[in-house]
Amino acid sequence: MNEKFLNLPEAKQQKIIDGAIQVFAENDYKHASTDQMAALAGISKGLLFYYFKNKKNLYLYLYDHIMNTIIRLIEDTNFKDVHDFFELFELSIRVKSELMKKNHYMNGFILKAKYEENEAVKEELDRRNQVFLEEMFPRWFPEVDFSKFREDVSPEDVFMLLYYLGDGYMRDAVHRPDFDLDRICEDYERWMGWVKKSVYREECL
Repeated sequence: MNEKFLNLPEAKQQKIIDGAIQVFAENDYKHASTDQMAALAGISKGLLFYYFKNKKNLYLYLYDHIMNTIIRLIEDTNFKDVHDFFELFELSIRVKSELMKKNHYMNGFILKAKYEENEAVKEELDRRNQVFLEEMFPRWFPEVDFSKFREDVSPEDVFMLLYYLGDGYMRDAVHRPDFDLDRICEDYERWMGWVKKSVYREECL
């Protein structure tokens, strides 16, 4: 799939990807203009569809591309050497924030994708998001010492709490005129510290 696109020089692929991500990040699926994407990429609309067949295929390709990029960057770190649950969460935040600094439209795209209601892509997005959530915990926390948690606390529940806390904060903050990624990361890490104090056994704090 998308073989014609993947045969392009890497620089040209990236220009097309960046242009399309920007337009999807600034608009919902229905109102994202493929004419604008093509213009930003410096190609014709017909050529864009030659590479991706239709808007839906392009959208889902970009979603998979961004998620795979995040996964690859995290797994390129020494994450398996990190045994503390919260330190590992902080590592993932730093990785994602550095990626966002390089291309802040990626975060806008992913946030919109999580709440996209257009029937053309909603079912596929819901399936992808569910798979991602189900795979994240066992994939990224294989060496974590869960004995630090109180007996009445589920690490999986804490994982989901932190995930949705960060998701909700970013969804609100990304639309603010004073958006500051470093401040957001500091806020989130401070909040994680509060959560840690409530779920870890006292002797592990």
